[in-house]
Amino acid sequence: MSDRSASPDPPPADDAGAGADADAGAAEEEVKLYVGNLSYDTSEDSLRKAFISCGSTISDVFLPTDRYTGRPRGFAFVTLTGGSAAAEKAISAMDQTDLDGRSIRVNVSKPRGESDRGGGGGGGGGGGGGGGGGGGSGFNASGLSDVKLYVGNLNFDTTEDSLRDVFSKYGTISDIFLPTDRESGRPRGFAFVTMPAAEAEEACSAINETDIDGRTVRVNESLPKSSGYGGRRGYDRGGGGYGGGGGYGGNRGGGGYNRDY
Repeated sequence: MSDRSASPDPPPADDAGAGADADAGAAEEEVKLYVGNLSYDTSEDSLRKAFISCGSTISDVFLPTDRYTGRPRGFAFVTLTGGSAAAEKAISAMDQTDLDGRSIRVNVSKPRGESDRGGGGGGGGGGGGGGGGGGGSGFNASGLSDVKLYVGNLNFDTTEDSLRDVFSKYGTISDIFLPTDRESGRPRGFAFVTMPAAEAEEACSAINETDIDGRTVRVNESLPKSSGYGGRRGYDRGGGGYGGGGGYGGNRGGGGYNRDY
């Protein structure tokens, strides 16, 4: 029998250290934001300054240009460090604020072809029936019969008729709202299209990041203000406030908009 004493048990894992490592990892995580409805005069420098001013740490700014003319395409991608917390903070601070004379739109950029549909089911799929997904955190999580879509980065020459031509290929359109500047009457570069839920989801998936009148448009579900940063804040077609069909949640903005704004 050996005189050696038993080897001591290994020390317990340092939970505090593991937590610190996780926090450090989250702080270094990068998130790419889509910034739409930009003025053609907006530069990478002005975007960087705008996001830094709201406390963001910027790792990259990409301002796409037309391959033939070299002209900015009216949208950009800003990559932040700090993970989802930093993204939420930047979206809350920047979405629907003025930059170079345009009310910009900011949300989390998703890879091409990745939609917001989730476990609740998609258009006509399990769980939602005609509501397109009656529950969960995916497309039309509220299970509404009609869904309002946000259509961004539009050409100023795009009309309600041209939008109707594009979206009507995927179903029945109950409403199109193309906001205009109340002083100049000029389109503001985005619109809202309302369709039955299942058809809206199909249209969203098919039309997002396709060309309409020479511009690559962005299409996603317009969500209520309280829904977080995964959607778009919608305009109430009535007198004031946000509501009705939705909007981009978790962001600034007060005051209502109507059809003439």
